[in-house]
This record gives sequence, structure tokens and C-alpha cells, in this order.
Amino acid sequence: MSDEEIATAYMETGSIWKAGKRLGVAGQSVHERLRRLGIKMAHQKWSRAEVEEARSLAAQGEPMAQIAARIGRTYFAVALKLSRLRVRSRHMGWRWKPRRTAILTKTTITRFARELNKGEVSIRRLARREGLAITPLVDALQVYAPVAWRRYVERFSIGAPSTCSGCGSSFRPLTKRQLFCTVRCRESYRRNIAYFGGRRQEAVGLQEGICQLCQLKVEKWLSAHHILGRENDPENKALIALCRGCHDLVTRLSAKSWADRPDTLADLIGLALARRGKTSAFVSVDIEDWTSQEIKEFVESSE
Repeated sequence: MSDEEIATAYMETGSIWKAGKRLGVAGQSVHERLRRLGIKMAHQKWSRAEVEEARSLAAQGEPMAQIAARIGRTYFAVALKLSRLRVRSRHMGWRWKPRRTAILTKTTITRFARELNKGEVSIRRLARREGLAITPLVDALQVYAPVAWRRYVERFSIGAPSTCSGCGSSFRPLTKRQLFCTVRCRESYRRNIAYFGGRRQEAVGLQEGICQLCQLKVEKWLSAHHILGRENDPENKALIALCRGCHDLVTRLSAKSWADRPDTLADLIGLALARRGKTSAFVSVDIEDWTSQEIKEFVESSE
């Protein structure tokens, strides 16, 4: 078997084991012959000159096969190296793909905020480089690095301060189409329109921050709750504010099949009181079904 056949098989397959399988010899034999011939293999360390030449050729739009032929390496070795270097080729046959293993943690967010403050990269380029969607990246920066994000906005904002369409506060937009101060504000506004018809702020107790079930004052995580259910109140007129615990309790209880049984509800409340040591308490529950007319009158009275 000639040296030319071994070299050709390796350059075409990009693997000493695949080349050996094609030629009917062991991969170790192919490796030894290639080493003696001085042919560079994919696992060998790249020199700085090779890296710079590969970068330059990729920037000029050279196809991957021509880059491999110019620097004397296989197609697969060049493709892997350029991918690790995050070099984007202008050739239409090959596109850079972002990493999918990037995780947003406090440590990475701190590093991203440091890069943004130095002006080394924009938020869009940072998101593309790390393989992240821009929405969760901005949201994480606003939560874990608010000072750094505020500085970035002040540096790259355009035009005069604008009013947020969601919360009504003043903010400096980064683009001409930005209507909300934060990502969370935008998502909250969209949920309000989609689920409450834009009437979430009209819920009883929401502006005061008081849960209408436990009567506790809650600074955040206060939810608007449809008293009669969304299906019975399509115009979103009967809304009250509930804290997270009470809202979860009401939602779970309404989903139970025995929620309309007075005896079962009485037993449930009795068990809760017994858990507090009130074993002698007597509980009686009366359930009165509302007619459609009574539901309509209640909704109209809630306006």
C-alpha cells in the first residue's frame, strides 16, 4: 500500500480509523504512516499562523474544502476549529450555529454585565455569541445586574425618555420600537390583554395590595382572580386580588370533584381546625347554587 493511497484516504475521510477501514488496515498503522510522512492530523495542535490563515480565508468567503487544502488539513478538522473559534464564514454552504449549552446563572450574568459596561459587545451580539435568546438574557440582566443594565441603557439609548405602555413609568428606549421599560413589564401587559382584557388593574384590592381572602397586605405576587371563572365572566368585570397562597388554594379547591358537597367541605374545614388544636369545633357548610340570572346580576353589580 503506497503512501499516496493512505494520505488520500485520510484526507477524504478525516479520520485515521475510517481511512484504515477503507484500506483494510488498522488505524494505528495509518497513524504511524501519516506521522512518518509529516501529514498533520486533526488532533495535532494548530499553530498561530494556521489559525490566522483559516480566519482570513473564512472571512473572504472561501469554501471549507479550499481552506482545508490551503493549510493542509482535513475538511472536518477545519470545520471543527472554525466552529470552536466562533468564526462565521461568508460562504453560503456553511453557517455558524450558536451553542445550545449556555446557562444563565448569576456568575455568567455578572460576566456579561462586565463586558457590556466595557463597551466590548452589544446586547444582540452577546446573545448571539452565547447562543441565547435576547429576551431571557435581558430579563436576567435586569434582575441580577440592574445597575450595569441601567448604565448600558443610558449609554446606548436613543432619543428622549419615553413612557412605558405597561406600568406608565418613564424609561429610556434602546430602539425606536421599544414601548416597555422591562421585559417583565411587557409580558405582564400582554398577559393582561390576553387573559383579563386589559382590566387587571380594576381587580378589587389590587391597587391597595391587599388579599381579599386572608386580608393581608402583599407587596408583590398579588394575582387578579375571576370570581365566577373566566368562562362565566367574559367581560372580566368581577375580579378580586388574591395572594399567591390563597389563589393557589382557591384554584385547587375549585378543581376538586367534591367541591360542591357540603359534608365534604365541612370535613375539610374540620380537619384544618383540628390541625390547629380546635378539635371541638363544629362546622356546617351550606351551598346555594346560583342561576344564570343571578350570576348576570352579580357581574353587573361589580361594575
